[in-house]
Amino acid sequence: MTHSRVCAGALLSSLLVSTAVIPASAQTESKWFVLRNQEVGNCWTATLVRIDGQYTSTFERKAGGPYDTEAQALERQKVLENEGACNRN
Repeated sequence: MTHSRVCAGALLSSLLVSTAVIPASAQTESKWFVLRNQEVGNCWTATLVRIDGQYTSTFERKAGGPYDTEAQALERQKVLENEGACNRN
């Protein structure tokens, strides 16, 4: 193997490792939420990470949270299902 290929391989592997690392602060700033898809009414639990002071998700709306445990989020999901705000699975 030539020197340039060794250097290219080392550079590539260092880039892959650096993009896979999640900052420790992001791990400690995650909480459980109940998310709801507005179009179909499905709800599920998920952890969201706080970024710039906000817990972010994609297009889903938050229907409950933040909670410290998944059990708390599941309890809220069950209440929403009983109220008819979320479809039952």
